[in-house]
Amino acid sequence: MHLLACVSGHGYGHLSQTVPIVAALHERLPGLRVTLRTGLDAATVQARFAAAGVPAPAVLADDTDFGFVMRDALTIDDERSLARYLALHGDPGWPARERAALRALGVDAVLANIAYQPLAAAADLGLPAFGVSSLNWADLLAQRYPDRTDARGLVASMREAYGRADALFVLQPGLPFESFERRVPIEPIGRRGQARPAALREALGVASATRVMLVAFGGLPMALDTGRWRLPEGWVAVTFTERVVQTPAVVDGQRLGWPFIDLLASCDLLVAKPGYGTFAEAGFAGRNTAIVPRDDWPESPWLAAWLDRHARCARIALADLRAGRFEPVLEAIAARPPRVPAQGDGAARVAQRIAARIGAA
Repeated sequence: MHLLACVSGHGYGHLSQTVPIVAALHERLPGLRVTLRTGLDAATVQARFAAAGVPAPAVLADDTDFGFVMRDALTIDDERSLARYLALHGDPGWPARERAALRALGVDAVLANIAYQPLAAAADLGLPAFGVSSLNWADLLAQRYPDRTDARGLVASMREAYGRADALFVLQPGLPFESFERRVPIEPIGRRGQARPAALREALGVASATRVMLVAFGGLPMALDTGRWRLPEGWVAVTFTERVVQTPAVVDGQRLGWPFIDLLASCDLLVAKPGYGTFAEAGFAGRNTAIVPRDDWPESPWLAAWLDRHARCARIALADLRAGRFEPVLEAIAARPPRVPAQGDGAARVAQRIAARIGAA
């Protein structure tokens, strides 16, 4: 059985959702062969699979599932995003090319997170097809561009393609997928890290009582002038941003060499924009979180509300983050009552449903 897994290149959240599903499928279907198609860097993909203890699949480069074109980690380039979709849908040959690609690969089933083109092509070929994600591009475009007449045809075409999947597994937290009859609600998917707070402080060369904040933007580009930061006394920051200026209180996370998920499990505070992968992992860890507003991202309210149920959260304005003013958000988080970390294994449930379908094919 040959499964094609299509993973959006729009940040790491889609990959974080997909890797545990593939791992759970391997447990249920030991002979399963997987090819992964994505716009993400192949080395990153293979490292994520290796960390999960799963043989890395063959990786095919493909950037057709780009989601939105981003100016940086927080800002969508609306005109370029719509232009790319209009160019794709203005080409009548893309459905035939997508079907030809599936035939050439010799796949038996498709899992899309969350491209709609391969779902439609698989349905045309009579292959099992499954969508899985916390979002879909049809609903995001509809919410972001409600008054754009040129977007309406795109949304209708996307919804028609998504609707042809055998099932759309709707991960929590995320959009409700209310317009899709074949939606299947699924509990969250997220990695759990190993908490090693003492070892982290030793690696950072700081006292055991020092508190650590982790600053990350989910694999999307974001530059911050960390040289300007004056952190509160007793705090250090590990940052995964562009052009990090290291100081006695600021460390470049790429140079530290720790797995991100273990950093999240071992730190005291996460500073991040709303994004599925990071927020789900923070919810499972019960990690205090300073949320950098991403108000133009339609999924943000669902992500933030869910994380607030499982971790103490407060907003930090982008201007305060750029200036390194963390005292107000730390005070706001400290004033909140404790939360209960998230539970569940959405990957196992998705894999069970898919294996029951394709294992009998």
